[in-house]
Amino acid sequence: MARTYGLISLLGLALAGCADDSAPAADAAPNADAGGSADTAAGADTGGTTDLGGPFDAPDSDAAASDDRPVSVMDAPAADVPVMVLDGGAVVRSCRTSFSLNLGRPARSVSVAGEWNRFSTTANPLAPVGSTGIFRAELDIPPGDYGYKFVVDGDQYIVDPENITLKYVGGIENSRLIVPDCNLPLLTSVRNSATADGTLELDVRYTDGAEGRGADPASVRVTLSPGSLPAGAVTFDRASGLIRVRARGLARTRYTLRVDASTAGGRRAQQLIVPMWVEETPYAWGDGPLYFVFTDRFRNGNPLNDGRVGGIAPIADWNGGDFAGVIAALRDGYFDQLGVKALWLSPVNSNTHNSGRGGDGRGYAGYHGYWPNQPRDTDSHWGSLDELRALNEEAHRHGIRVLYDMVNNQLHREHPYFQMHQRDGWFNGDGSCVCGGPMCSWDDRPLDCWFTNYLPDVNWTHMGVADQMLDDAMWWLDETSADGFRVDAVKHMNFLATSNLRARLNAWETGNARSYTVGETFTGGDGYDLVRRYVGRNALHAQFDFPLFWSIRGAFAHNGGSMGDLESAVQRSERAYGDFPMSPFLGNHDVERFLSEAAGQLVGDTRELGYNNPPPRPDSDVPYERLALAFTFTLTQRGVPLIYYGDEVGMPGAADPDNRRPMRFGAELNAREQRLLDHVRAVGRLRGSHRGLQRGARRSLHTDGDGYVYARGTGADVAIVALNRGTTARPVRVSLPAELGLTDGTVLRDALGGSPVTVTGGSIEVPFRVRGSSIFIR
Repeated sequence: MARTYGLISLLGLALAGCADDSAPAADAAPNADAGGSADTAAGADTGGTTDLGGPFDAPDSDAAASDDRPVSVMDAPAADVPVMVLDGGAVVRSCRTSFSLNLGRPARSVSVAGEWNRFSTTANPLAPVGSTGIFRAELDIPPGDYGYKFVVDGDQYIVDPENITLKYVGGIENSRLIVPDCNLPLLTSVRNSATADGTLELDVRYTDGAEGRGADPASVRVTLSPGSLPAGAVTFDRASGLIRVRARGLARTRYTLRVDASTAGGRRAQQLIVPMWVEETPYAWGDGPLYFVFTDRFRNGNPLNDGRVGGIAPIADWNGGDFAGVIAALRDGYFDQLGVKALWLSPVNSNTHNSGRGGDGRGYAGYHGYWPNQPRDTDSHWGSLDELRALNEEAHRHGIRVLYDMVNNQLHREHPYFQMHQRDGWFNGDGSCVCGGPMCSWDDRPLDCWFTNYLPDVNWTHMGVADQMLDDAMWWLDETSADGFRVDAVKHMNFLATSNLRARLNAWETGNARSYTVGETFTGGDGYDLVRRYVGRNALHAQFDFPLFWSIRGAFAHNGGSMGDLESAVQRSERAYGDFPMSPFLGNHDVERFLSEAAGQLVGDTRELGYNNPPPRPDSDVPYERLALAFTFTLTQRGVPLIYYGDEVGMPGAADPDNRRPMRFGAELNAREQRLLDHVRAVGRLRGSHRGLQRGARRSLHTDGDGYVYARGTGADVAIVALNRGTTARPVRVSLPAELGLTDGTVLRDALGGSPVTVTGGSIEVPFRVRGSSIFIR
């Protein structure tokens, strides 16, 4: 572990860092010009940030509030902190970098080889700490960006197991270390809290630059967004360097605090950004469904920004959905009624306004968002940056997080990065290797093939473009108060893309807000290992569970296999992913709609079907009932269950782009669609409020050919889910294990409107309804 502040071993506090607990891994030896690098990015000096956003209700006060209010200065004893303290009590940064490797065994020698010493295996040895197997060193390294590895016994090269940030040097992957200028002051979040009554507290440590000039009290500023801080909310203890923020009466939403300070000599600290949530109960990802808003097809809130490319099929062109439409749905309570706790927005940045040729020879527009042509602009079809901010603020007022679809594998040829850097290594190849083309299969060349010849493939081994793409991602997060990302095309990018993103997000978490990343690795029913490869403490928080998706489709859309087979698939997912908050789903924008599959409408080439004979609304209750069953199952699974827009009302559709029809609401729904929506709302709201369904352990209680019963949670928080996909109503006696905490005489009601059941003799009699489901709770 290397640390210039909080990364390697906190001996000479002051620079930057990021940690992971993965085991040491051997790697190929770098040559004299190559090495690995650790990204303890300069931003990591802030210790991470968390985001909040929403209105501020200030307590009654005669003093006018200001967004940029000077703070009062107090004199107090110096704090006891593990850094150098000058006479007079000033806390200053160290200019030394600490390295530590827990090898867990003796070694003849351990050294650190990096770009600063031309990867010498002898220049910077680490000393053993007794016989513990731990080796340490403190070095004077000039400010800069370095790749490095540990070298054991002169020839075994190991990436830093506690530094998840990576760097390619000379085509070789290494750990990364960013050594900042130690003469700059440092701001670090050391304590934060927020309570349901709107009380927010934040303590920030000001550490002086190594020059020891002291802080300029007049430079200390703290701002709150949205809203403002009242007089007296911020104090600065000059002797200890502690900046205290105390606010009362805040509305429940997400806020962002920004802290600035400078030395008496005018050197400015990097701004500390602290995202904070004020909410009734602390949130965990999985407390409610994630809703995928495919923006262009969801709701048209502002016809003035509509526009089509023209000359292509209407289904492949822009259709008018925008940020204003999403805001209107939020204000209408549409997502609240579904129990939704997070939105996944299709990509928000600007896309080409020209059409491109698809693999089927037809023209397509960039309405989907996956053909970005600008790094930090929203697309005019969807709305302005301010409208996107307003969307996030409205979502946060409802306690809803917002994820952006992160497109980092490819850019459009119009993009300025391609225009400026197409010949200097930022992109792979020249477009002659198109995925799936001759000598360039999806499986053999996943990291460098282009999706089409107008979508250049980003080269994540080039640190210039790698850093720029992540800088842009964090800009979106900070500038618009988003909460995380859905990461597109994960398996088509080097592992550095997810590892370094996770490092940035760890550093962003300086307050009580927690980020979430969920990746797309499209695979088949046996792809557990591939999906799991990109999930971990040094990678994504989670991925969409594609293997389970195929089992859900098979079990409910086709009545395939037995319900015991579905239980086996769930168990396999649990073994593969452990406690990571994966996302189970039954549909998305890349597969045919569940309803049309359940109705048996998908015959032959489903893309051509979508153009020439698109599936209509089924005239039978059966496919809707099958979809309702699939929703009951999906929304009661562990993790972060997904609702793909339109599935909640039974939207029909063949392959892309027919599976992306405009959303329908209210009077546009027929009776079958409304019944399905009411069902999904009931299950979604229960998921969003019932602790057992949110966080409880899962236990299978019964499976047979068409019946399935399982429990989530225990005791007062228990929920028992019963599913019957069969065509016959029947009672089934289900034994209840003692650990569920349900004693004889306990009455469980069906939250979906069915008859209650009573525990008798350690069991309940479940009334299986025809293609029906129940959720029994106390």
